[in-house]
Amino acid sequence: MSRYQAKEELRQVYQREEKRYQAYIPAKPKVNLYGEEHVFRVCAYCRVSTENDEQLSSFELQQSHYKQLVTDHPNWELKHIYADEGISGTSLKNRDQFNEMIAACKRGEYDLIVTKSVSRFARNLVDCISLIRMLKGQVPPVGVFFETDNLYTLAENTEFMLSFLATFAQEESVKKSEAMNWSLQQRFKDGKLLTPAPLGYDRQKDVTGRYIKYAPLVVNEFEAKIVSFIYDAYLSGWAMEQIAAFLKDVGVETKSGGTNWNAGSIGYILTNERYCGNILTWKTFTADLYEHKHRKNRQDRDQYLYTGKHAAIISEKKFEDVQILMENRKHHIRGGLPVMHVIDEGIFRGFIPINHHWVNDDPGTYYDISNSIRQQCNKIKRIEKSAFSAFDLQGYQVVRGQFLQIRYEGPTLSIYKERIAFNKFCMQKFDSVAYIQLLLHPAERKLAIRPCKASDAHSIRWRPDPEKPLYSKTLNCQHFGNALYSIMKWNPDYIYKVRGTWASRRGEQIIVFNLPNAVPAILVPLEDEDAKQRRQVALYPEEWENDFGEEFYEHTVENGFYYIAPNTEWHSQAKSIVAPGIKQYLVPNQEQLQMTIEDLLRGTNRTDGNKGN
Repeated sequence: MSRYQAKEELRQVYQREEKRYQAYIPAKPKVNLYGEEHVFRVCAYCRVSTENDEQLSSFELQQSHYKQLVTDHPNWELKHIYADEGISGTSLKNRDQFNEMIAACKRGEYDLIVTKSVSRFARNLVDCISLIRMLKGQVPPVGVFFETDNLYTLAENTEFMLSFLATFAQEESVKKSEAMNWSLQQRFKDGKLLTPAPLGYDRQKDVTGRYIKYAPLVVNEFEAKIVSFIYDAYLSGWAMEQIAAFLKDVGVETKSGGTNWNAGSIGYILTNERYCGNILTWKTFTADLYEHKHRKNRQDRDQYLYTGKHAAIISEKKFEDVQILMENRKHHIRGGLPVMHVIDEGIFRGFIPINHHWVNDDPGTYYDISNSIRQQCNKIKRIEKSAFSAFDLQGYQVVRGQFLQIRYEGPTLSIYKERIAFNKFCMQKFDSVAYIQLLLHPAERKLAIRPCKASDAHSIRWRPDPEKPLYSKTLNCQHFGNALYSIMKWNPDYIYKVRGTWASRRGEQIIVFNLPNAVPAILVPLEDEDAKQRRQVALYPEEWENDFGEEFYEHTVENGFYYIAPNTEWHSQAKSIVAPGIKQYLVPNQEQLQMTIEDLLRGTNRTDGNKGN
């Protein structure tokens, strides 16, 4: 069949008699937005982005405009005007009136939403398109009329234009956000700080009663007493919850005039650098333009610290001490800041009782405390040869126990980063001891433990229940462990085992560990690849390669307490004292705190109405 014949046959098929329909049912005519045949139940939505007077005036004008607009359309029946004041359009969050309007549309209460523009409805492209589609899907459908854009969402072929306008509105918000961030950065850089007044301060006013822009904060004397009490109470060992409960009970008012104190409001005051006269800019920033999520600034934005911008209520030293104590509290330390102690007599002269929970990684602190007392040599001088032998033992060595003993039964200390573990032998020797002190001499590179009373500085519970079986004792001490590794210049990836010396004299017993003799070890997997456990492999120091141990007389000096003449007193239980010459923490005593409380109560009970002046 030729091409011509095929076309002719197809033409004849179309010319055959077609089957006629039995009835014609026309489509329902499209609803005319301006026609009189359909009455629209209308709601209007208006929003302003800020809360200044000029914008709020615009807000009032918008409401009047929509009332007139509905009056001009006889088939529009205005049911309600929804309005959000001072709320951003980039997110639906916190737009209470907008969300209430959408909920009413879902309930079928409106046929039409009238608003100024797409940017007023939503500046987020995803929110805008999804909401319009959802409203279209209602039965009956709900349309949105954007007045300045002359766009009705139920009309034909409107989604392309809607997407374009919504994208433009979203990009406009992005540009505004970038411009605002740039403006803030320049203002912070130039020192033009619009600082709100926290509790304890007021903003300055001019003769007309208006706030003076960029003027320094001024101290509110009564509120400053509240701030001082909060800092003193916290340094004295009060918890934030206790401080909040006390202020609430005695009727002290917050900055807003209420008495709803809580741990969060106390924490805000304790971490606010403005109380020592400083201002740190951009402490938080908006991480998500659309969700308005605030995030702590960890060098994500440029920051500027201005000092001495206004009168201080709290000294910088007290403020820093509070920050240290707050960090300690995170590690479950209760009470106030530790007072730094040192032992100034006996065989432990220069040793420091260690608070193993104290948050301090600086080894220099321990050197300063140990050196705060005049050091006297507790080590014995070179022992005369007649004291031990008829021969001069110069050049002889005391062989290391590791070379002679396959199984060691003496005291052992294992140190690994944030843990210090004493073996079972230590527990056996101190089996009847309830509390011990952990002692450090940083210059002599020694750790020691001695029995003590519960009331002694930084006492550590040794045996909680003497009736239970003996087991090794482990202390968690993350920050002290870091400082110890720094003092010894140890590899942080290694475990260090130190053999100690137990000694007893006249009812006094001690265990001393000479840290330079520590043997490093690493953890290696077992031969069984599926085993989760690992074993320790000792790595003997390279310097041990060419000798057997310590030179005899050096050994006697290092273990001088062992070789002290029999009639010489150890004084191993000498009490520690507050480290002299060391700048201590500003911990107020109970008398000072009581005076602060009484002063605060006197101000709270005033009835002349001038508490805030």
